[in-house]
Amino acid sequence: MYTNSRSAASAYAKVGRETGATPAAPPAVQDDMPPTQPQPVQHEGSAYTNSGNVAGAYARVGLETGVVAASPHQLIVMLYEGAELALRMAIKHMNGGDIAKKSAAVSKASSIIQDGLRAALDLQQGGEIAQRLDALYDYMNLRLMLAHVKNEIAPLEEVLGLLQELHGAWKQIGSAGSPAPQPSQSLAA
Repeated sequence: MYTNSRSAASAYAKVGRETGATPAAPPAVQDDMPPTQPQPVQHEGSAYTNSGNVAGAYARVGLETGVVAASPHQLIVMLYEGAELALRMAIKHMNGGDIAKKSAAVSKASSIIQDGLRAALDLQQGGEIAQRLDALYDYMNLRLMLAHVKNEIAPLEEVLGLLQELHGAWKQIGSAGSPAPQPSQSLAA
């Protein structure tokens, strides 16, 4: 139904790049430039004085580590979780009247569905299930567009419910197979 592990990982990485979940590529080093000297740590005004920066950096490292160690099945689960979280945030921001944040959250959910879940489908080998998922993901994006344009919560809740059902089914499929290694097990090896 979904393509091979490279396709699922690249779809996840593409969504991450578009939504800012992965870091930018390091700057190119030129041969004629002297190496950069380490700068002394400054406690006042340092990036680490803000606990939010530290927590954000920690979360990004955890996400990136999870993506690298994840199986294609786990990547799809992560995409479902990301889309669900974005929709919950969109509902929260819509209820709070923050249109800019609502718009960003709806766009993120749409991107995860379109460029992650839908792009990872293998329509040729996935058969009828892949075809139906493709149509369902298209429907979800249409509902998200309606919610965004009309500023309505009901379509967001509908899509969230659909994603939760698919997510639950996808997790059951994974639990029927061999147990996936936990992050603590892979770090100990």
